[in-house]
Amino acid sequence: MSCQEIKAGGGVTSSVFEPSSDSEKDAIGPQDASSVEISPPKSLPFKLTMLFLSIVTLVASMDAVIVGSSLAAIAEDLETTSVEAFWVGTAFLLAQTVTIPFYGATSEIFGRKPAILAALSVFTFGSIMCATARNGTWLIGARVVQGVGAGGMLQLVQLIMSDITTMSERGLYMGFMALSWAFGTNIAIPMGGAISSRTTWRWIFWINVPTCVLCIIGLVSFLHLHRAVSASFMVKLATMDWTGLIIFTCGTTLFLVGLTSGGISHPWKSAAVLVPLVLGFCLLVAFVLTQWRVSRRPIMPLRIFHDRSAIVGYTTSFLHGLVFWAVAYYMIIFYLGALQHGILHAACETMTSIAYAAPAGFVSSMVIKRTQRFKYIIVTGWGLLAAGLGTNVTMHPNSSPAMLYAPRVLASLGGGLLFPTPLFAVQARQKDQNIGIATSVQVFMRSLGAAFGVGLGGAIFQNQWTREIHRSVSAGNIPHDLVIQSNVAEMAYTMIKAFPRSVQDEYRWVYARSLATVWWVMMGLSLVGFAISFVARNDVVKGGLSGSQNFRDTIDYLSEVST
Repeated sequence: MSCQEIKAGGGVTSSVFEPSSDSEKDAIGPQDASSVEISPPKSLPFKLTMLFLSIVTLVASMDAVIVGSSLAAIAEDLETTSVEAFWVGTAFLLAQTVTIPFYGATSEIFGRKPAILAALSVFTFGSIMCATARNGTWLIGARVVQGVGAGGMLQLVQLIMSDITTMSERGLYMGFMALSWAFGTNIAIPMGGAISSRTTWRWIFWINVPTCVLCIIGLVSFLHLHRAVSASFMVKLATMDWTGLIIFTCGTTLFLVGLTSGGISHPWKSAAVLVPLVLGFCLLVAFVLTQWRVSRRPIMPLRIFHDRSAIVGYTTSFLHGLVFWAVAYYMIIFYLGALQHGILHAACETMTSIAYAAPAGFVSSMVIKRTQRFKYIIVTGWGLLAAGLGTNVTMHPNSSPAMLYAPRVLASLGGGLLFPTPLFAVQARQKDQNIGIATSVQVFMRSLGAAFGVGLGGAIFQNQWTREIHRSVSAGNIPHDLVIQSNVAEMAYTMIKAFPRSVQDEYRWVYARSLATVWWVMMGLSLVGFAISFVARNDVVKGGLSGSQNFRDTIDYLSEVST
C-alpha cells in the first residue's frame, strides 16, 4: 500500500509497497493503487503553472522543426552555402541535446524554478539574435544559443511536472504536455512554410519573443516550489559533478558533430569526421567509468538503469526520437523533390505524417491514467509506427493521393502513442531520490535520438543518392554535366527545375528511391523497438509525490492532512 510522509525539510515523499513478483504486481488493479493515494486538490496557481509549462513545451517543439521548411528562404536571403544552411537546422539540435544533463544536474541543487527561468531567458535572447541575423555564421551561432535554452526548457518541464504530480495523476498532465509537444511539431512545418513564403522568415523567430516573455512572467508569478538544497552558493557549486559533466558534454558534442557533419561538411572517411567520432566515443566510455567509480554525486548514476522496464523506457525514447524526427525531417523532402511541390504545399502534405501524433499522445496518456498500465501502449505504438513506415516505401512520383496520404496516418498514430509512455516505464520502479535523474536521462535519450535520426537519415539518403545517380548516369538518363552531388541533394529540389523535362523526371525518381532506403531502415529500427517493448514489465503506475521540489500548495495541503 502507499502512504504519504512529510520530510523534515518540508518536501514530500512516497512509501509504496512493492509486490515481490510480476504476478503479484499484475494482481494489483487500478483501483487498488489509486484508492490509497492522496490526490490533493489543484489550486489556480497550479493550473496556471501547467498552462505555462504547456506553452513552453509548445514553443520548444516548434523551434526544433520550424526552420526546416524555411531553409530555402533563409539561404536565399542570407546567401548561405548549403553547408551553412544545414548547420542552421542542426546546430540547434546539437546544443539542445548536450545541455540537457547540465540543466538536470543544476536544477537538483539550485532549484527547478531558477533553472527554467534561465533557460527561457537564454532561448528568448537566442530568438532575438536569430531574427536579427545578417549572415549565415551569425544565424548558426544564434541557433546554438537558442538550442542551449531549448534544452533546459524541455528538460525542466518534465522534471517540474514529475515533482508536482503523483504517479497516478501524471497521465493527465503528461497528456497535456504530449499534446503540446506533438501540436507544436505538427504546426511548425506548415507555419514555417507559410511565413517564409508570404512574409520574411525572420518572423519564425520573432513570434517566440512575446510568448516566452509571457511564460517568464507567468512562471515567476505562479510557480512556487519547495526550496532545493539549502546551502551557500559555493557549497552548491562544490556538490556538482563537474568532472562527469565536462567529460560528458565534450564527448557528446564531439560525437554528434562528427555524426551530423559526415557527408555534409566533410566526407565520411575524412579526419574531420572520424577524429571527433572516435574522440567522442572514448570520452563517453570515460564518462561511464567516472559515473561508476569516481563521482561522489554522479549526474547519471548507473543505478537508474537497474530495471528492465526503465531500460525499455530509455531505449524507446532514443529510438522514437531517432525514427520520428527522421520521418519529420525527410518526409518534406519527398514532397519537395519527388513531387516537385512548393514549400507551403509540401509542408501541408507533411502534416499527414505527424498530424495525428498530438491526439494519439493525449489519448495514450488518458488510457494510462485510467488503467494505470503502459506496456501494451508502447507495444502498439511501435507496431503502428513500423507498419506506417513500411507503407512509406511504396511512395513514388506517380502515386495516387490515396496512397500518398492515407497510409501515413499509421506512423503518425504510432509515433504519438510513444510520446508520453516511455516516461512511465522509466519512473515506474525508480526510488524517490532517483526520479529526477531518471527523468533527465529519459529526456536526453529522446533528444539524442533526434540528433542521430538527422545524422543517420542523412548518411543513408546521401549514400543511396550516390548509387542512384551512378545508375542513372550509366543508363544515360542524366548527363554528366547535370549531376547533383549527394552533399547538396537535400536542397537540390529547386535546382532540378531548370533541367530538361526528362532529367527532371529522372531526378524525381532518384529522390523517391533514395528516400525509400531511409524508410526501410527506419522501419527496421521500429521493429527493433517493437521487439524490445515486450521486455518491459506490465507495472502498475502508482505512488504519491516523489520529488523534493513540490508545489507549495500541495505541501501545505498534505501537512494539514497529516495532522
